[in-house]
Amino acid sequence: MQHDYSSPLEEALAVANGGGFIVPCQGGDTLLATQSGFNTSVCSEGSCIIASNLHNSAEVLPNLIVQLARLAHILGPANILVSVYESGSTDATRQWLDLLRGVLSALSVRHVITSKGSLIRRRDQDRIAFLASVRQAAVDQAAAACDSYRAAASGSSAGGAGTCTASRLVFVNDVFFNAADVVRLLQYGGGAGGGGYDVACGMDFEPILADLPLARQRDAMSAHLQRTWGLAEATATWLSSWPLAFRYWKKAYRRAPSLLRALPLLFYDIWVARDLTGGRLYRAAPYAAHAATAKRLRAGLPVDMYCCWNGLVALAAEPLLPGRGASGAASVRFRAGDVAAGECAASECSLLCDDLRRLGRGAAVMDPGVLVAYRRVAAERLFADSEGAGRGGGRGGGGADDYTGIELEDGEGWGVELLAELAAWRRQHVSADMPHTVECCGLRPGSEGVDFEHGCARVAAPHAGPAP
Repeated sequence: MQHDYSSPLEEALAVANGGGFIVPCQGGDTLLATQSGFNTSVCSEGSCIIASNLHNSAEVLPNLIVQLARLAHILGPANILVSVYESGSTDATRQWLDLLRGVLSALSVRHVITSKGSLIRRRDQDRIAFLASVRQAAVDQAAAACDSYRAAASGSSAGGAGTCTASRLVFVNDVFFNAADVVRLLQYGGGAGGGGYDVACGMDFEPILADLPLARQRDAMSAHLQRTWGLAEATATWLSSWPLAFRYWKKAYRRAPSLLRALPLLFYDIWVARDLTGGRLYRAAPYAAHAATAKRLRAGLPVDMYCCWNGLVALAAEPLLPGRGASGAASVRFRAGDVAAGECAASECSLLCDDLRRLGRGAAVMDPGVLVAYRRVAAERLFADSEGAGRGGGRGGGGADDYTGIELEDGEGWGVELLAELAAWRRQHVSADMPHTVECCGLRPGSEGVDFEHGCARVAAPHAGPAP
């Protein structure tokens, strides 16, 4: 079928829209942003950086392209700078990045996109050290580009480090997300009417077979065999109880869409997320052991946290940009833990929260009104575009195994009342010296994984003082 496009931009966006699953607009982006109480001038004068690290991310890139175009429409193309650092991809990631460059150029959005980056993980390189290096690369190239653009705008022939005045730095993992949710997280910043948070995140969800109770895994196998193989219930149940067949099925199907579509969605980033008492979060509702936090999350209300990332996070930019501190260097950088000195072998994102706390900063909030997913099979459920279901027909309201289990009333949107109510809750539950300890779940020595069942322990929480 032949299509007539009025512009190369329209054609490029049509290619992106046809290239995979695209998270639906929420009643039209402009309408949503103007009628939901959002401050859409939060990125005025180019004060927002959108950063992403990508590797074999072809599945999410069509959505990323469309959402960045929507974000430019909502916030204004001159008000954002996009920084992408990609390395080591073997799928169509680089081809999609070529399309992204064209779209951003056509929209007059400032951008710096590195494809085929030189940072490739060495065989003997620590996992977190590598992840910290690519995250920092995305920040460094954004800061350099921001300095250059600002110098050009001011007519200066040389713009040194530190001329960038960006106030917010949004990190987007390889997730399916909605542009309006980025705007929502930006509302928590330190501007007029904001909550003054240095870290604002949503919640990420995935179907994870291995984290279900064993009996539930066997039930999932039985249901899957009946659905995909056409086996009788008795036969499927018998096979699921046979250890050899169960092990083979798990190995063969644990990542199969035919299985993942039927599994409950579980909260994913339990490695980084810590509630305001420093306790870790859990896969299933109510997600937190801290009763007041759990109650708000089940109601779909934002909560103060010690730390979170969860696939989509809006950070205060000033501590991460060079030239903004007294020494001329960034106050904090992504890094790996100093295990030899007794530091937790934690994620680079967790350590960023620790370092912000050492600066006397780091107030964090998690908003369950913002949901993201890493796989298409999960995104299709989180952002179900069913008639009359509101945003995400599967967000909540069903049984215990339906989707996330988060209870959000239809039509609940952003408003200054939400921030005011959160501030009141914060005064009631958060003190300046909290938390005293934080739960450390470090990487096992010589391993890429974390033993959440036996490998977590409370350690002293960092407070204002010199960073390591």
